[in-house]
Amino acid sequence: MINYRAKTKRPVQNPYLVQKVMSASKEELISYIYDAAITACAQKDSVKARTAVNALIQSLNFDYKETANTFLNVYRYLMNLIDQKKFDEARAMFSELKKTWGKAFNLM
Repeated sequence: MINYRAKTKRPVQNPYLVQKVMSASKEELISYIYDAAITACAQKDSVKARTAVNALIQSLNFDYKETANTFLNVYRYLMNLIDQKKFDEARAMFSELKKTWGKAFNLM
């Protein structure tokens, strides 16, 4: 008997983007996540925005508790804004965070 399975479509990957991500530093990866969050908020895509916030939360280093807890509170606030569909306010905050992050790590 022949087994017919529905073919699942895989998204086409941009090899240049894959290389960019694979060769990025930790600091650059965080900057890329901020970019994804900004884009998601601009598109009013709560799923992608929440995914970005979750990735940011997962990146926190709790060896530095005070700093990590501060960022955790900011990310929780951003999650709340996203849940309330306040995408413009969330996007503005993500933009400021990205700008500050870039200055701190000379990414700009």
